This record gives sequence, C-alpha cells and structure tokens, in this order.
Amino acid sequence: MSQFKQDFEALLTEKKLPSSYKEIENGHHLYRFQFRVTKETALIVEVIIQNTDKSYSDAQIIYRHIHMLRDYNARGKALEVINDLNEMKTGYYGLFLAGDGEVFLRSLLRIGTDPRPLYDTIVLGSAIAKGLQPQLVAELGESAKRN
Repeated sequence: MSQFKQDFEALLTEKKLPSSYKEIENGHHLYRFQFRVTKETALIVEVIIQNTDKSYSDAQIIYRHIHMLRDYNARGKALEVINDLNEMKTGYYGLFLAGDGEVFLRSLLRIGTDPRPLYDTIVLGSAIAKGLQPQLVAELGESAKRN
C-alpha cells in the first residue's frame, strides 16, 4: 500500500489536485478534495482507501452534500428523484439519501498498483455530481445550508 500511496500522491501533485490526508482507524487512508461548483460552493470529496498488504485494495469515494433537504418530510419525493437519477444519470456511481437529509454520491472500486483509475474515478464522479445538482434543485428545491 505504501508504494500505491506514494504513486497516488505523485499523480495528485502532477495533476495539481490539492488534497488533505489523514490516516484513520485500522491504518486506512482518508483523502479529502474540494471541487468548485459555483463561486460560493464547493463539492467535498472523501476517498477512503483500505489498508492492506495485498496487491489490490478497496476504495470508497463519497461526494458530500450534493444536496441537502430543507424539509426531511420530503424524503419520499427525494427518494423518487434519487431512484430516477440512479437509473438514468449516475452510471457506476450511486446516489443516496442519508438520515440527516444529505444527498450524496458514492462509488466503490477495487484498485491495483496503478493510481490512475482511482484518480479518473474521482474526477469523473465530481463532474457527475455537479451535473446532478440542477435537477435536484429543480425537483426538491434549494439545498439547505450546511452546518
């Protein structure tokens, strides 16, 4: 995993994609990124890479706060919209509704020794997440402010 971590961070530097890094429980790796959506808002992306001594590892990419329900009683409508978007626009990513009303996008993947597929998945998912926001606003109203 240490070689992958070095190669991944070298790719992030090469692509000029700033991130913050933190080792979390069980030695797993957490990277956080921000992608600008508008002048006022940014998309927060969290990447968790499993710590392993195998030649592959599992990774989870979470695109946070794509939308935040103003009224959690609207979750029925939100789930309908999420199901429609998952069928038509998310591809290998999945859109979910959290218990606090947050709508987030997630991708799970298995990575080998080449960091490029992980990087490409992060970047492509951010474009998908940004593209989903207008329809979420149109169908569910403006997003609530984040705490």
